[in-house]
Amino acid sequence: MTMEIGGLILNFGTLGFVVAFAYISARATEKYRKSNPPKSSLSRDGIQERLQQARVTVK
Repeated sequence: MTMEIGGLILNFGTLGFVVAFAYISARATEKYRKSNPPKSSLSRDGIQERLQQARVTVK
């Protein structure tokens, strides 16, 4: 009986940790997306954005 209770507590503790971590990760991702981060240099519009910034810097 004691082992069953210990296993139950351990499972809920692990599940609680996973849920809390997923929530924190989702909030951080949402905050990052709203901050208008620079686009990837591998995407077509990201390359164009970086070239435009380089042209402005050189002038």
